[in-house]
Amino acid sequence: MNICLYVLVKISVKKHYSMKNCFLLFFLFLIGCQSADDIKLEQALEFSKENRSELEKVLEHYKDSNELKLEAAKFLIRNMPGHISYKGEAIEKYYAEVEPILLSDSIAEVKEKLMNSLLSKYPSNRIERVQDIHIITSDYLIKNIDSAFEDWQNGSWAKQISFEDFCEYLLPYKCVDYQALDNWREALRPVCEGVYEDFQYSRIYQNSAYWAAGFVNDSLGRLIKIRLGDKLRSYSLFKVPFWTKIPSGLCGTYSIISLGILRSKGIPVVNDFILQWATKDSDHSWVTVLTENKNKAYCEGGEGGILGFMRPGECKGKVYRRTYAPNDTLIALNRESEYVPGKLRDVFMKDVTDEYVHTVKVSTQPLCDLKKKDETYAYLAVYGQKEWVPICFSKIKGNTIEFNNMEREAIYMPVYYTVNGVEPMNYPFLLDHNKKQIYLIPNKNKTGSIILHRKFPVMRRAFAKGKCLKGSFIHAANKADFSDADTIYHFKQFTLSGNIVPKDSATYRYWRYFCPEPYNCYIAELGFYNSKGEKMKGGIIGTGEYFKGVQKHSREAAFDEDPFTFYVSDVLKNGWIGMDFGKPVTVSKVNYLARSDDNNVRIGDLYELFYWDVNGWVSLGRQVATDLILKFDKVPDNALLILRDLTRGRDERIFVYKNGKQVWY
Repeated sequence: MNICLYVLVKISVKKHYSMKNCFLLFFLFLIGCQSADDIKLEQALEFSKENRSELEKVLEHYKDSNELKLEAAKFLIRNMPGHISYKGEAIEKYYAEVEPILLSDSIAEVKEKLMNSLLSKYPSNRIERVQDIHIITSDYLIKNIDSAFEDWQNGSWAKQISFEDFCEYLLPYKCVDYQALDNWREALRPVCEGVYEDFQYSRIYQNSAYWAAGFVNDSLGRLIKIRLGDKLRSYSLFKVPFWTKIPSGLCGTYSIISLGILRSKGIPVVNDFILQWATKDSDHSWVTVLTENKNKAYCEGGEGGILGFMRPGECKGKVYRRTYAPNDTLIALNRESEYVPGKLRDVFMKDVTDEYVHTVKVSTQPLCDLKKKDETYAYLAVYGQKEWVPICFSKIKGNTIEFNNMEREAIYMPVYYTVNGVEPMNYPFLLDHNKKQIYLIPNKNKTGSIILHRKFPVMRRAFAKGKCLKGSFIHAANKADFSDADTIYHFKQFTLSGNIVPKDSATYRYWRYFCPEPYNCYIAELGFYNSKGEKMKGGIIGTGEYFKGVQKHSREAAFDEDPFTFYVSDVLKNGWIGMDFGKPVTVSKVNYLARSDDNNVRIGDLYELFYWDVNGWVSLGRQVATDLILKFDKVPDNALLILRDLTRGRDERIFVYKNGKQVWY
């Protein structure tokens, strides 16, 4: 029996209730028995104020004609509060002046200058921002609902998805806040449509959202990449006719562009993102496709085809999904906390980390000296962009605080967020692959020496080029053709930089770095030093140059002490580069640097090493690099460390020192 009816029956049998009281209680119970969705819908209608009649027209339109469309309309209306658009004369004038700039054939630098000048002409305080629920029209909402339903029920790519998935993957009338309320579905539908026009002839492809999304996204890479990057500042340009002309270098922008174009074709997609990578700088954003077999597939906006996995091997920490419906826990966080980290103020997202990795629950406690009794929420932060960035939260209930769905093999720091920003609650901890939490509390009573080669982990490009060193040799000879060569060193393990000390003091005239198959000979720096530590000079010799006439890739580039220049041989097998010293000499040390990313220790640069103590970074001293390695003494055991180049560069990353190696996080 329905619970409301059951309660009403129970009331009616109590003879001492008057009829008036019975009706009153019946009314109250009816209100109490309203579903949460019905209450939210009524609240949204009340919040719409003067625009209520427009929303009620939508509900009336579907009331007797289509029950499922009526439910879709209710979903959109009850979750509409909080979604924002631009409005007013200023933004319309701005768009009018932006259009000839974006649609012109001007070079990127000219567009950047003109676009940035418009921000001065139309400052932020002139741009009106308004809730969608106060301005949206019934015609616009009905048109979007009908179009989305047509794509869902009669299109090729979303027939098999549930109504619940349809509401988040296809239905929303916009893809992101501040997107214009225009005819984006109709305008974007023809973009790249031809790439799947032949799918009808193959049963494998004809109903596959997986293949359709991949082909479209791959084609977009040639259409939407108008790079200006971070130098450009503008108001949201997700508006017809700008979608494929938005100048940017940001994955977030490209993701929304791809998402809008894919949705316009009825391909069910959402935007997933990382607030901050757990093991490297920056955030990230991509498009998630709901495929025909209900598995997820991924594509990075305009970056090739479909992906079965999103950046395997790269620790994400937390993954969120942009949603149309608000997240009740985020609403509570923003309502109950006076200060909230900027990245967690958006209530239209939800945690989907467990869709990507095997997650675990972690718990922590505040240190007695750091405990704040008046704080309601705690956070876990990861390190990025030279600061600790909160990426998830938990309500404080007692002394032990739990965080769900955390990825392993990352370092997290428990923090509060106050008027002063991020404040530590405890030491950072490593969540290892065995689910163990290892707190990185520096042991100042147990110190030692460490050897450092880099300030940043080896990423994909550096790794690919570093592999070329493995299997190579340092040779020395007294004949110019190296027919009498002795092997001074064999690179048997992966390495990017370092120095080699020959085992004997034999003298040789010719010295070289030799790279057998299957790579071109790549080397950024090669240095030969005498017993006094002085760099030795001679005549540069070697195989031919791949880039003839290009100084930065010439033979000389291997000896110019610039890590961004490098020698490339013109042969794929047995390329080499070296020096003729004119007479036999003894070499006491050979320095080498693979083609890299300039994050290896650089001779002449000033470096500073820090460890994390309970309240911040503590310096372990500064050094000017005289070699391709740095040695620091009196380093506390079990410390979280970071090495900074004070001379140049931006990249730096936290690490621990274990078994004589830097282990990056």
